[in-house]
Amino acid sequence: MAAIKNSLLGLLRTPVKTVSFFLLLAFTVALVCAGGNLWKLCGENLERFETIFTTIGTAEQMPEKIVQAEIWEADEKAYRYYNTPVYGETVSDDVLDFEGAGYLSGPEQRAYYEALPFQYVLKEDYEGYWQYMIIEASPLEDCVPAGPVKIEVKRVLYSVYPVNTSPIYLCDHNTEHPRKLYADKTYLMALGEGLPHDWRENSVSSPEYTPIDGPRSTQADRDGNRILTELTGDWLAEVTPGFYDTKEGQDWLRLCEDCALRNAGNLFFPVTATQDLNLVMAFYTKQAYLSEGELFSEEDYRQGNKVCLVPDRFAVRNHLKVGDSLHLALCYANYAASPGRGGAEGCLNAAGGIYEPFEESDYIIKGIYEVGVGSEGDWGYQLDRNEVFIPTASIKNSDENNIALYGPMKGYTTAFRIPNGSESIEKYKALWEAQGIDNVEITFYDGGYTRLEGGLKNMRNMSLFLLATGIVSAVCIAIFFCHLFITKQKKRTAIERGLGMTKGQCVRSLLTGILVIALAGSAAGAFGGQVFAAHAAAGMEETALFDTRFSNGAVQLDRERKEGSQSADEPETETSAAGAYLTGTDWRISAACGGGVFLFTFAAALTGVCENLKREPLALLAEAGK
Repeated sequence: MAAIKNSLLGLLRTPVKTVSFFLLLAFTVALVCAGGNLWKLCGENLERFETIFTTIGTAEQMPEKIVQAEIWEADEKAYRYYNTPVYGETVSDDVLDFEGAGYLSGPEQRAYYEALPFQYVLKEDYEGYWQYMIIEASPLEDCVPAGPVKIEVKRVLYSVYPVNTSPIYLCDHNTEHPRKLYADKTYLMALGEGLPHDWRENSVSSPEYTPIDGPRSTQADRDGNRILTELTGDWLAEVTPGFYDTKEGQDWLRLCEDCALRNAGNLFFPVTATQDLNLVMAFYTKQAYLSEGELFSEEDYRQGNKVCLVPDRFAVRNHLKVGDSLHLALCYANYAASPGRGGAEGCLNAAGGIYEPFEESDYIIKGIYEVGVGSEGDWGYQLDRNEVFIPTASIKNSDENNIALYGPMKGYTTAFRIPNGSESIEKYKALWEAQGIDNVEITFYDGGYTRLEGGLKNMRNMSLFLLATGIVSAVCIAIFFCHLFITKQKKRTAIERGLGMTKGQCVRSLLTGILVIALAGSAAGAFGGQVFAAHAAAGMEETALFDTRFSNGAVQLDRERKEGSQSADEPETETSAAGAYLTGTDWRISAACGGGVFLFTFAAALTGVCENLKREPLALLAEAGK
């Protein structure tokens, strides 16, 4: 005990060295602890965000030019002009399949398939339908329907609603010089109910019926080439004896049959096939989100399981729930647009026939999704009210004979997924530029991951610098002060040995003081480093580097934040960047770093003491006198 007491009292005799050793050691331990904590925290956040965020790219064929088009407005007796894109030869999505792209899913040019509605309710009763009809009619007098003219309905071949009124008003509203009609002739017409002719003047007059395309086809082959057809799409045909026995008459009858089969196209029942829901922008941005059940699994995509997602309003209207069966009969594919935008495809195939279902089976409803309000951007990115989603691989039969429309790649139909990070994006850009395709534009979306990654990597580099600086400083300081407190105490060791102290007593005399300082400094530094690291980690929450609405873990992050830090009485708030970061530091890192520095100091001091005790007391005195 006397040796330990003398060792501690010895510290008081050299207060400058003692205080300096304590402060310097505490500072370096703080650097080591802070660096270690922040390095681990940054790594955990990067790993976390790697699973939360998704990076997708969209591909869009750019038009060769923009031209001015015109449409005649009969009520104004003038043309209305608008700009329309003109595309050259359609570029296949095969150009996206090049070596080194590193796709996680895709690329895909999504098709949506129109399914037969069967008895499914596609719209609320109070919303009503647009009136579309195919009728035989004659004008009350010879006329040119450049404005509203009265026609008498003689026969209804198809109509969404019963035609209880006759005569009705007809106007070829968008044709400057319409075809003349004769009162003594009967015509077959495809008409849709429009506005009153002078609706711009807030007229309360009767609505007029305007022409709608008759039998037409936009069928294409698998390469996107339009298949030749004799169908003209003319809205008007003269009914003559034996007309319905002709090819043209048969085409009209098949159009009526198709209208009855598909509810006249009043409301789509679209089915979108995808390899990854993240490639659908509405799901990627969380405008569309799961309300019941589950999303598709990797197994669903890979094996093509017969599962589907349905919109909540469709499920409510048809009394469907998760686990129920949905019968889907896919009639034709549209590779030119999304259901939200529509593609103006022809209802008949090139031969004038009806598209028969090429795929018909029962799908199990795996999930029900909702669509938030306030969507922005192109209509093509918006979802249709009845849009059903299925895995692409679940379609077992080819649609090559049922492609009703094929068009250039659009951002809302063509997408792919690549690994997260700026390196991955830059690598893809370089490989894409090497393909030499100038008329396809690639746009990347990563929800801000690149900025987040840059910030975390900068912080991780800083933490490595702190860690390395702290370790080097701690080693130097420990060796330096061990030299001052022990190696240079040769005279003291010789005197104590000469007074009869054992080697064990000498060890305690020399080590106790320095180890007390080392322990206190390491503990203080570990505490200080922990506090500094916690403060720096909390600073992450004050800088919003990204928006978690565009990450595939937004709902999960929001739930974790509420469960971890929000009481039941607190109002719910939107998910933000602040709720996404991991900011908790690990006290075990600080303990390990502080303990490591202390053990190194102990080892250095013990080495010095052992070196002193190896020599004879007289030899130590001789060396101390030099």
